[in-house]
Amino acid sequence: MKVEELGIRLKEARKKSGFTQAQVSEITGISQVLLSYYETGKREISLSQLESLASLYSYQMKYFLEYEVEAIQEYSIAFRADQLCSEDFEVIEWAKRFLNNLHEMKQLKG
Repeated sequence: MKVEELGIRLKEARKKSGFTQAQVSEITGISQVLLSYYETGKREISLSQLESLASLYSYQMKYFLEYEVEAIQEYSIAFRADQLCSEDFEVIEWAKRFLNNLHEMKQLKG
């Protein structure tokens, strides 16, 4: 996959998850400038950082790595991002990850 396409998917996933670059930077420790470079395809991202972002956004890694991806089951959690602290975002990340894992287990069960 081209770096530019990966960047587009990163940006879309961040926005759909309701995060700003500043919030993602605070939670992950990845600088906002570097996040911008990743999202515009100006820099390649390491697998560990990609995994961190995928987890935060509650997306499977294959969404970012495969050329063609299946429709993604999305879960929405309503919140006002400007009124939350980093601990709140961690709880939201955990809840979304839990829902995604539950969905995957149901798919495996059939």
